[in-house]
Amino acid sequence: MTSKSLHYATQRAFKSVFTGSKLPPLAVAASGLFLFSPCAQCESLVDSALRFFIGNDSNTPGFDLDKARPRPVGLEFKATVLNFLPKEGRISKFKETQLQKLASLDAILQLHQRQSLYERVVFESTPLPFAFIGLNHRVALLISDAALDLLDVEELQASVAHEIGHEYVWAEYLEAEKRNDERRLRELELICDGIAILTLRRAGLNPARLLTAAQKITNYNRLSTGPAANAYRYPSMGERNRFAQVIRAWADSRLEPADKGRNFKY
Repeated sequence: MTSKSLHYATQRAFKSVFTGSKLPPLAVAASGLFLFSPCAQCESLVDSALRFFIGNDSNTPGFDLDKARPRPVGLEFKATVLNFLPKEGRISKFKETQLQKLASLDAILQLHQRQSLYERVVFESTPLPFAFIGLNHRVALLISDAALDLLDVEELQASVAHEIGHEYVWAEYLEAEKRNDERRLRELELICDGIAILTLRRAGLNPARLLTAAQKITNYNRLSTGPAANAYRYPSMGERNRFAQVIRAWADSRLEPADKGRNFKY
């Protein structure tokens, strides 16, 4: 698909939419993976991220959530990762509302066949509380106590769906980090948003909760810890909103076999 045809595809999608500090060890492990930070807008970032889903030309099949899903890591690797995760700062006692939120993640993890693979690790964010959700080495789902309390059930599910999206572009993300390719990192974050939106649709959940979660986390951390030091790695909320509209319109135009007959919330 040429840049011009991609531009027109994006326009059609839009048309259909509008008509319708010192930290404890676990916190340190999480700090390099901060999610949902604001960033300056980058021209055509949405279009380049969309290409991941619609292909580069008419002969390239569109993205399929199931066929593209990466193979899970091995159990030996999982054990090694968990063994090296710091024990200090982990939370093991939860309120009933927190337990309900953590249990709600089963629906998202099962959809991606990750319910028995991911280790859910909730940690205390101190000395200043910060909201964080991240995936460590495709094994440990790190959730700060602040994020667990801040987000409602669907927002937490949406945030975890975004993290699962990172598995689909894990190698690409590592390469972009090595090159310090800021634009590519922002593009990959949008792709993870897209995978999260497809996941939420499949689960019958509201994709808009991804963006409300992102805004909540951004606002909370800005007030608690100040602007994120790695904000350059992330797209702006404006780009996230625009991309969400485009990817939802694209998904509406081509329901996957597993999605047919489902009612999607918006």
